Amino acid sequence: MGKLGKISVILREYSHTGLQTMQSELAKKRLSRIPGTGVFKYPYKELDGKYRTGLDPDAGYIRRIQDPLEKKLEIERIKKTLKELEAELGGGIDLGPRSLFWNYSLSTSPTDGSHVQPVKLLDQDNFFDLNVPFQLIAFSWLRVHPTIASSFQAWERGEYPADTQYYVADEEIEQALLSRKKKEINKAIAKFDAMSPEKKKKVGRLLGVAVSDNTSEDVVYNLVDNVLKEGEFKTGKYIGLSTIEVFSRFADMKENLLHIKDLVKQAIAHSIYRVKTNGKIYEGEYEVALDEDVLVVYLINEENQEDLLVLESKLKAKKLTSV
Repeated sequence: MGKLGKISVILREYSHTGLQTMQSELAKKRLSRIPGTGVFKYPYKELDGKYRTGLDPDAGYIRRIQDPLEKKLEIERIKKTLKELEAELGGGIDLGPRSLFWNYSLSTSPTDGSHVQPVKLLDQDNFFDLNVPFQLIAFSWLRVHPTIASSFQAWERGEYPADTQYYVADEEIEQALLSRKKKEINKAIAKFDAMSPEKKKKVGRLLGVAVSDNTSEDVVYNLVDNVLKEGEFKTGKYIGLSTIEVFSRFADMKENLLHIKDLVKQAIAHSIYRVKTNGKIYEGEYEVALDEDVLVVYLINEENQEDLLVLESKLKAKKLTSV
């Protein structure tokens, strides 16, 4: 047997309250159900009529993946799997998400190769030989089934209902994702390391790090390094977004735009401007702009360079008085 796919049982622990239930007794024996019994799974049909096949690069669940790297890896996996199935099956089966192949009720027998077959998941590690086309197909739709957690960690994080019974134990995918993320972080850190001290501070401030003109280069480096390794922003303007993706926007930004964005950020930090709860920017009682981005667009316009120079002068004076 070659490459394997694995779907495992989520074993729960029960507190020792003295109350014995069937589930608690089974759990003591590392079981989740009565031996020999299992759960039948069938391909999941979306509200739009498409089946969630795990073989559709345009599937709705992929569009909902927030992590851009995870999304990219999922699309790559699908395209690779489709290529393998095409080579094995010769295109004799329509695997599109609206194909009748996925309507298991049309199957005439357990050996009907023209329609998908239900899968019985047992109370154990369920293995699929991915070198066998129909087992590869089965594992593909099972691994994206909404009642099966994408990983044990995803279930622990609360991304799936508490009563979810199975998870995809796909070590290869998890390691590939971890490896890609580490490589992207290392590339970002190397790019940051190559920046001038002034640019490092500008990028750091835009990432939400508390950096002043007097912050040492070592401190700036360590603070930004910590942000990049977080993976995603937990608070602030960019909450939920990839730290690497946001960093790359600023790292690759034209110098004049980066300068103005940093200038606006510092002007707010030094109370030259204040931001109201509706996002509008004020200087005193005067409304300056609808939000930070609108103000940046205004200041970058060559016709408004005098206002830019005035703001730079105000910020410089503010810093001098605060020393």
